[in-house]
Amino acid sequence: MRRICRPGTALAGSPGARADGEDDVTLIDLGDLRDAPEPERTAPPRRLRPAGRPLRTALLLALVLAVAAGATPPPGRVTAVVPGPASAHAFLAGDRLYVVRPAEGVTDGSRDLLAYPLPERATATPQRPAPLWRVPMPGAGDLWGFHARDGAVLLSVAGFDGSRGDTIVLDAGTGRTRWQQPGLAWLDARGRLLLETNGRDGAGTLRSVDLASGRTLWSLPVPSQGAQYRGRDGLIEQVVVIDGGRVAIHDAGTGVLVSRNELPMGEPGGQEQPDVYPQVAGDLLVVVRQPAGRVTAHELDGLRRRWEVELPLVEYLYPCGALLCAAGRTGGIRVVDPATGLLRWSDPSRTALLSLRGGAMLAFAPTPSGADRVVVVAAATGRELADLGAWQLVPSRSVDDRVVGTRPVPGGGLLVAELDPATARARRHDVLRDVAGDCQLEGDLILCRRPGDGFLVRRLPA
Repeated sequence: MRRICRPGTALAGSPGARADGEDDVTLIDLGDLRDAPEPERTAPPRRLRPAGRPLRTALLLALVLAVAAGATPPPGRVTAVVPGPASAHAFLAGDRLYVVRPAEGVTDGSRDLLAYPLPERATATPQRPAPLWRVPMPGAGDLWGFHARDGAVLLSVAGFDGSRGDTIVLDAGTGRTRWQQPGLAWLDARGRLLLETNGRDGAGTLRSVDLASGRTLWSLPVPSQGAQYRGRDGLIEQVVVIDGGRVAIHDAGTGVLVSRNELPMGEPGGQEQPDVYPQVAGDLLVVVRQPAGRVTAHELDGLRRRWEVELPLVEYLYPCGALLCAAGRTGGIRVVDPATGLLRWSDPSRTALLSLRGGAMLAFAPTPSGADRVVVVAAATGRELADLGAWQLVPSRSVDDRVVGTRPVPGGGLLVAELDPATARARRHDVLRDVAGDCQLEGDLILCRRPGDGFLVRRLPA
């Protein structure tokens, strides 16, 4: 599962940007390749924890890909434009575009949800599809999650204060509500749906729910901090419930208890350490103790202690390929060996590592513009191999390790390119004119807000 980037605007006039609208896919060499290490895959970090934030924030904790859209695409592009005021939000899900916008003729804050079909044929000018249906937006609050699967549209709406949430499932053909229940949703690539609620006393419940009917398949209590998840390739495999020092691991498909163990949470000699943060990182349960900065790693299967090291100011850890990345509270990345805990390398200037290919990774550092300075580094040593320049990274929910970036081009518009660590190059996909950013990607479809009004969807070339 993927993810870390920040919203912003890429640097204008960046080298390698092209203003033409050619359809061919070319390679733009934005740095010298000085090494060619060995292939491997990685999964950027994703914290499977409801936080009551808008969907745009949740998408930023996921995979990073950038998209953009233009007003007059060259021939051979599947492109559509739909209306929407500046306060509207649009989402790609399945084969539809969904727009949440203020209801017409009222001023009480009511919203409508509209579903648009995506065009299947290429045209010289953007198509303007009519909505398939329009319904009142169910639930008041921030749209926290949005999915379409098996003829259903699933929305999770969190209260504006983050105090509660509801999940609503609509019929994709008509927009009619099938069912609505308390809880924020996690829907994995298999279609497994988990709803997590927090009670008034701090305790909560995790339920596995049938997407079609809303029927509860199994449930279990969870503490106020909620559950954590052990996943792989977009699938939730196990539910990890940590309450104090008690750790219970359940099968995500059946809810059956797999194991239960006690995790030492205090300091030697009985002294309690108040700032203890257990977290699932790949196949490990790591416990971060602050302010000492001591990190202890336990194998999830059996909770046998594997190692303990000092990592001052570390905030959280996540898998990056065959290694573990530790993100610091004040920035910086440290890369450790998950088998031993030994520090492989560190870089105080970077904020994230993503997309391991050919033994190389993409490393990111913020710029004053809000874009990210992207460099290619050797995964084993951290040595910089190439500088790809400043790119704006936009999130995607696709489960892969592609990273796509955008940057402004002279005359207006965005260059869209895939940032490939294996070749240390940015491979040009498209030039998109008359776009304002605020983009997302689903598969090979990209969606961007147009300046002033509306949204544009474009299918990227293969």
